[in-house]
Order: sequence, then structure tokens, then C-alpha cells
Amino acid sequence: MRDQFMRIAMARLRRVYPFKPQRRAVAAKMWTEHLERYAMREWMRTEQELNNRMDIIGQNGNTGEHYEKG
Repeated sequence: MRDQFMRIAMARLRRVYPFKPQRRAVAAKMWTEHLERYAMREWMRTEQELNNRMDIIGQNGNTGEHYEKG
């Protein structure tokens, strides 16, 4: 995925940054920002799942009623 991202970013940045090393540096920075945003979304999703679980436990008490019997 990184290779494809870098290839597209390099092509889009060609007009703004004519020198390849500079384009590569800007594209790498874009990649790290992309990963940080993705990590934040994952963290928010995980946090929401944990909050939902705690809400269920809070409603039912900590007796195990919220778990499926299996």
C-alpha cells in the first residue's frame, strides 16, 4: 500500500516540487500523516467499542448476563 501511495503522491507533487528528493520527502511526510490519521480512527473505534461494552455491563450489572451462554 505504501508503494502505491508514494507513486501517486510523487506524481501529484511533480508540478509543485520539481526536485525528486524534495518530492520524496513531502510524500513521505504525507504517508506518516496518513498513518497517524488511520491509527487515530482505529483508536476511536476501539474506544467506542469499549464504551459500548461498559454501558452494557452498567445496565445489567456485573453478573455476566450480558454474555451469550455458550
